Amino acid sequence: MSTKIPFAVAFLLAAGTVSAQSGKIKVKVKPGRTEAAAATAAPAAAPTDWSLPYAATITPAGLKADLDVLASDAYEGRETGKKGQKMAADYIAKAFAADGLTGPVAGSDNLYIQHFEMNRLSADAAASNLKAGGKSYRGGKDFYFFSADETFGTAQPTQPVFVGYGIKEEKYSDFATAADYTGKDLVLLVGEPLDAQGKSLVGAGVGLGGYATTTLSNLGLRMRTLAPLKPRSITMVFPTAEAFAKGAVDFGPAINQERLTFVGGKKRPGFNIVMASPEVGAKLLGTTPAGLDKYRKAVAKAGKAIPSTFKPAASTLQLVTKTETFTTENVLGYLEGSDKKDEVLVVSAHYDHLGIKDGVVFNGADDDGSGTVSVLAMARAFSQAKKDGHGPRRSILFLANTGEEEGLLGSQYYTDHPIFPLEKTVTDLNIDMVGRVDSLHQGKGDYLYLVGADRLSTELNTLSEATNQQYSPIALDYKFNAENDPERIYYRSDHYNFAKHNVPIIFYTSGLHPQYHKATDDVEFIDFPAMARRDQLIFHTAWALAARDARVALKPELQATGFAPAPADLDRYVGSYASAQMPLKIVFTREGNTLKAQATGQPAFALDAVSKDVFKFDAAGLRMEFAADQPTFKLKQGGGEFEFKKE
Repeated sequence: MSTKIPFAVAFLLAAGTVSAQSGKIKVKVKPGRTEAAAATAAPAAAPTDWSLPYAATITPAGLKADLDVLASDAYEGRETGKKGQKMAADYIAKAFAADGLTGPVAGSDNLYIQHFEMNRLSADAAASNLKAGGKSYRGGKDFYFFSADETFGTAQPTQPVFVGYGIKEEKYSDFATAADYTGKDLVLLVGEPLDAQGKSLVGAGVGLGGYATTTLSNLGLRMRTLAPLKPRSITMVFPTAEAFAKGAVDFGPAINQERLTFVGGKKRPGFNIVMASPEVGAKLLGTTPAGLDKYRKAVAKAGKAIPSTFKPAASTLQLVTKTETFTTENVLGYLEGSDKKDEVLVVSAHYDHLGIKDGVVFNGADDDGSGTVSVLAMARAFSQAKKDGHGPRRSILFLANTGEEEGLLGSQYYTDHPIFPLEKTVTDLNIDMVGRVDSLHQGKGDYLYLVGADRLSTELNTLSEATNQQYSPIALDYKFNAENDPERIYYRSDHYNFAKHNVPIIFYTSGLHPQYHKATDDVEFIDFPAMARRDQLIFHTAWALAARDARVALKPELQATGFAPAPADLDRYVGSYASAQMPLKIVFTREGNTLKAQATGQPAFALDAVSKDVFKFDAAGLRMEFAADQPTFKLKQGGGEFEFKKE
């Protein structure tokens, strides 16, 4: 399961208090969630129910046999684009072929493999340099950086603008007067402004726990203010050589992080973050380290932010990013259906993991070796059913994705380049980490977390619960399905890329545990009997989806309406809105026939028109309903409702 949250839900993070403040999410930890599910539960399984004998072929021993291979040290942690990942792709492809599945990727050198190219980006500190005040400074020695774009791939003249400590709070602000910082290179002092007695000027509860520390969370606190200013770069100047050295360690994960991007894809917008020594920062601002200290003392004496007398020097900056292009691959196995073969059910899992770090293999037995071997077991069971004359009516695509740990990349590539049309894809059942028992369920019997079953399709949720009631029910836990789930699980595995295309999904997991994303996520910790029982439930659900007369329907409000507002209609909504109920502003703009929304400190995102005056953003579960006769709208999310008025 990825730790990364897709950028599209950043708005929801900004407004994360909405669901928590009002509206209740019903969460049960037992089979059945609705009266409708109980009412439609199927009767006891009859001898002619062919899903029973094939579900029984999914066994603890069979799952362990595959996982012992894929989660072994020989597979080197299956990092995307590396040797172990390619070994795993070969293993999965051969398993699909041996089980009689078809390779559906026309034109590929291996019909079971969907190849695509990625760029692996990393900071090249040695090739980076900064020139200021007639002196040259070296990356990796005098400054460090981590880059979210490639703006400074070649040496660029900078436009340094000093912004004090880069803080904007009620009791202290470096931004008392309005100014245009768009495209500028902001320079700020790391640390916290103190008064003459050494106490925080920012205020208790905001300062010492955040601004005073040299961590990524410290930067994140400032970014709430700095991001909306749309600068080109941000340079953080450390107060001492010792603090600079410590900062290089604290920010090490960001400095050394590799990023994967699609070859030919659009460059991601963002900021270049530079960490500068006192000397480098002083040169940029046309002063000395002593001059910076003098400014700090002046702030302390004044007890508030004050203008500086710095006159930034002419400077150039070059931040070089190393780019390695490589090929990676999704693995696909296809089982053709009978009378409804044009409709496709997807059963997915990601087979990549974190690779080798500091010489230690991260085997990822649970994440997501468990999901991968579950897909293999279900593929064998369905294939055998077809050989025996009991095959599914709908076709089934067994999809093993790469790049999930790097940001759901493999599933994004598949849904952007689907082998089977997404409009013909009826559901995605995604399996990620189903091999453990988490701390909340120790000694409490079989359980499984379900996420997303009711987000897009009420019918899918009803079928899911009825199926569980029919076959040796286990406890279905919907904790992570809550709209205000702090873990944001709905957005953190491959099902999300199907969901954002309005393909109904169910995500299955047994939850997080102490070995998550650790080198100790090994086979020895897997509970194979519990895993087999979970997989059998998922298999029965897949069987029901593939066999029913009609595909599960989207909720009415998600079905295509054909409504397209005219540009003149959209102009009425354009403007900045604020709410007395929550500290958030939302700005609406029009681009052609599209209405875009941008919340405080977040990127803009496009809204889908539902009907006159009504728009939605499915990725965050948002609806915005404008009043017909006044400049207001209601924001609805997770059972909460908030009114915004145009400023």
